[in-house]
Amino acid sequence: MREESDYHPAGRVLTGRMVLLILVGFFGVMLIVNFIFASYAVKTFSGLDADNPYDTGLAYNKEIAAAKAQQTLRWSVDLNRTAESDATQITVSVKDKDGKPVSGLDAELNFYFPATRKLDRQVAAAPIAEGVYSGAASLHHGRWELELTLKRNGERLFRSRNSFLVE
Repeated sequence: MREESDYHPAGRVLTGRMVLLILVGFFGVMLIVNFIFASYAVKTFSGLDADNPYDTGLAYNKEIAAAKAQQTLRWSVDLNRTAESDATQITVSVKDKDGKPVSGLDAELNFYFPATRKLDRQVAAAPIAEGVYSGAASLHHGRWELELTLKRNGERLFRSRNSFLVE
């Protein structure tokens, strides 16, 4: 003997076809949104850290040799950063292992903004005293990477990378 329920649904009946349409609609919207986000991400950031990653990888052993040669110099290199009204001033003091100033170098300051390459800057630091070099760049607020390169006659003798915050 079957008893009748007093439950009578109001509105439309949920059928298998309706469940299928809901699932297809839900996952369809998810796929479209994911496609839009993925295409936007690829267009705004290529994912490459170097202009020529293959060549950079091949030159890795040269970088190791240059780092070892840099260690043998035993230079003391001090960086001083000063924030001026619209620029960041970097002063570099270079002394040899005996504490004497090292002159006759070409100093290059490369400012890298980690979020985008569009803000990167390259500045030649001019000698202002014996063993002291200075350069300035107008930088956007945020965290920056500074790569200092010291060369003589086109040969790199010293390189360091430091990070700082511009407020």
